[in-house]
Amino acid sequence: MIITCPHCQTRYQVTYEAIGSTGRKVQCAHCQQAWSQKPLDPDAFDDGDPLVRNVAEDALDDALVSEERRVAAELAERKVEADEAAEVDAKDASKVDPALIRKRQRAFLRRQNALVAKLPMARLRRVARVAGAVVLVGLLAASYFGRVQVVEQFPAMAGVYAAIGLPVNVIGLEFDRLTTLRTLREGKEVLVVSAQIVGLQKAPVMVPAVVVTLLGASGNGIYEWSVTPDVRDMMAGERATFETQLPLPPVDAVNVRLSFAGGGSTRSAAPVQPASTEGH
Repeated sequence: MIITCPHCQTRYQVTYEAIGSTGRKVQCAHCQQAWSQKPLDPDAFDDGDPLVRNVAEDALDDALVSEERRVAAELAERKVEADEAAEVDAKDASKVDPALIRKRQRAFLRRQNALVAKLPMARLRRVARVAGAVVLVGLLAASYFGRVQVVEQFPAMAGVYAAIGLPVNVIGLEFDRLTTLRTLREGKEVLVVSAQIVGLQKAPVMVPAVVVTLLGASGNGIYEWSVTPDVRDMMAGERATFETQLPLPPVDAVNVRLSFAGGGSTRSAAPVQPASTEGH
């Protein structure tokens, strides 16, 4: 007689005596699940067959144990095959050229970037970046070529331009060949300051008063006076000599600074030592 596992449908050949007239609990050797086998119909067995009469309940147990061993061997064989296949896959993976992998990754990134670049927000960001770059370049160009106008409107920017090596001359005049001389005249010490005023602009510009500042060793101003030049206006290429004298200058004055009233070019030089003979 054949009984069937209700869980995995594995079939077993059994005898009537193995199950008996009351039934018994049976465990499947294949899926390890147990079930209660109902009594078998004795009429379904051939009592005249000596195999049926001689097979006892232990025969079923032997059959189940045999089947369990067969299933365990099959599972072990499958595990060995799976391990061998995994080892082969690992060896194949180790043989892949790293350069090929990097090439495939770059190709994937290019495809991904191409897809992203087609999105509306990506196009909007590109337009915004280009517009921002154009505006920035325009501002830098205007700040460079129009720095005179910028400083005229915002005088504080003169210090910023000077800090980056782009001094701005908004007056259109500058000093050149500044010299100082300490000398004695009629027994009195006199400081003589002379320089040339140079025109820079094509159009005539008014020449403002010149401020002369005496500086101490620490760079601080210790004495200052202003002088009105003889020339009233100048243009590019013109030069005018400027000279002023200060009787009894401060003994701690070591430098002279010239500047135009209202701001402009400045230049300083160290005064010379007193003359050893009296001048006329």
